[in-house]
Amino acid sequence: MKRSLILVAISALLSCAAVAQTPTPPATRPVTAPTSGSSAASAAGGGGTGAEGKVAIINTAAFRTGINEMKIKLDALNNEFEPKSKELQGIQDQLNNLKNQIQTQGATVQPAVRNQWQEQAADKEKELKRKSEDYDALAKKRLEEVSGPIYDRIGKALEQYAQKHGIMMVIEAGAAQNAGLIVFANEATDITVDFMTEYNKSNPASGGAPPAAATAPKKN
Repeated sequence: MKRSLILVAISALLSCAAVAQTPTPPATRPVTAPTSGSSAASAAGGGGTGAEGKVAIINTAAFRTGINEMKIKLDALNNEFEPKSKELQGIQDQLNNLKNQIQTQGATVQPAVRNQWQEQAADKEKELKRKSEDYDALAKKRLEEVSGPIYDRIGKALEQYAQKHGIMMVIEAGAAQNAGLIVFANEATDITVDFMTEYNKSNPASGGAPPAAATAPKKN
């Protein structure tokens, strides 16, 4: 079947101090749309009741906490990178202290001492930049390894959900709203919560939290 549903994957970058807590979509994943003749089914509570045979919207940012297996994996990934985050924060603190020392005491010490502080600060800046870039690249790689298989399952589940409910197209809410493509959307067309609920039932993950509430983009 020709693909027309849109599913946006997430990405989380390790910044100067930590792995990003709110990942953002790096790329789009097209998903097959139902063929004509699909029967419209009644959607379960929590959204989607007004989307049958029409266009629905979904807030993929909610997957971070609303898809149980995603939340568990990303929380574990943040814990994995916590030592590196603390290391970077420690280097940043040392650099800040050196800069403050130069600014507040630089005029009161011998030029050789001030120059030594400046050299140490320059070395810390280089170290921070190098390690930040290294950890950022590693975080991207690990995120893809962790979230990729889950988004493959989400893509297939979304296709099945759309076929089940007779939905012809799904639009990612955040991307569409940021691009100014949505000026109004009835809350009944937002399938986010209903989809996450169905997905979690079909893909149980131990220790997961219940889906977080998600709302349709507001009228501008």
